[in-house]
Amino acid sequence: MLAQVEGQLQYKEPGRVFLKSGPFVLEILTPFSLSERLPPPGQDCRLYVCLRIRNEIPELYGFLSAEARELFSRLQEVSRLGPRLALNILGVFEPQEFLEIIAQNDVESLSKVPGIGPRRAERLCVELRSRLGIRKPLTSPLFNEALSALLNLGFSPDEARMALEKSFQEGKDLSEIIKEALKRLSTS
Repeated sequence: MLAQVEGQLQYKEPGRVFLKSGPFVLEILTPFSLSERLPPPGQDCRLYVCLRIRNEIPELYGFLSAEARELFSRLQEVSRLGPRLALNILGVFEPQEFLEIIAQNDVESLSKVPGIGPRRAERLCVELRSRLGIRKPLTSPLFNEALSALLNLGFSPDEARMALEKSFQEGKDLSEIIKEALKRLSTS
């Protein structure tokens, strides 16, 4: 599998670069913002690449970091999120910034990506949190109080947090939240 390409940058434009590597000039599709961060044509550069076959045509996608390439590949696992939309996401956000947006369920920020509206952003946040194994951070005082109560009852921090994340709802009474979490802990 092709992982990275090094060569002389021949031409660049938003969303596409041409890189001479050996006797070949490769057309590599990139996030729109990437061309601003590349050296001028004629200089050497390295891109982390991902090869995809679409409609029997090979397409090469390039990124400045292995993390961006990995996130691009992971985004391809989401239904109805193709390579173009994944490039749009990586053109707006750095990989770590994107993961934080998903973790915080920041639908408004995700909606800034071309091709993603509020409804789609909400669906993507939910699906990506589960696919990428991201936990939504819960830091409300009520959550912390319930967590403290479960810890005082002898449950491990991981057990207590997981049970609360599944049963916590803002606005519920503290005793109801703890009872619900205890039910989940007793069945696991």
